[in-house]
Amino acid sequence: MQPSEIIAVKVLPAIRAQLALTLLKDYDMRQIEVAKRLGITQAAVSHYNTRDKTLDRELLQTFPEIEDRVKSLAARIAQGLSKTEQMAAIEELCRELTKTERFCAYHRRYSSIDSQCQICIPVKA
Repeated sequence: MQPSEIIAVKVLPAIRAQLALTLLKDYDMRQIEVAKRLGITQAAVSHYNTRDKTLDRELLQTFPEIEDRVKSLAARIAQGLSKTEQMAAIEELCRELTKTERFCAYHRRYSSIDSQCQICIPVKA
């Protein structure tokens, strides 16, 4: 898997799920309202809500900053943050995560790459 695939397959779904759950639980929003605000389907929100216990706990433990950023972002979404601004905030978070050694180690766990890999954090010459 490429680092961008890790983001698409692991990180983004975890962020979306956490956002949906936070909006449902902390802001008492209905699923349809959460879906509208996040630009996803109500079925996706329902799936996140019923699969709460199957969230990628390893990912959330590896990147505890996701939880704090999601809480902050959820508050801004509840106050009317635009979808463009949401995307920018999520993109910024993902970029920050990929620049950490923790991301590099997480990437290595899900990819067939050697320990000398320098894809995530290249060594400067």
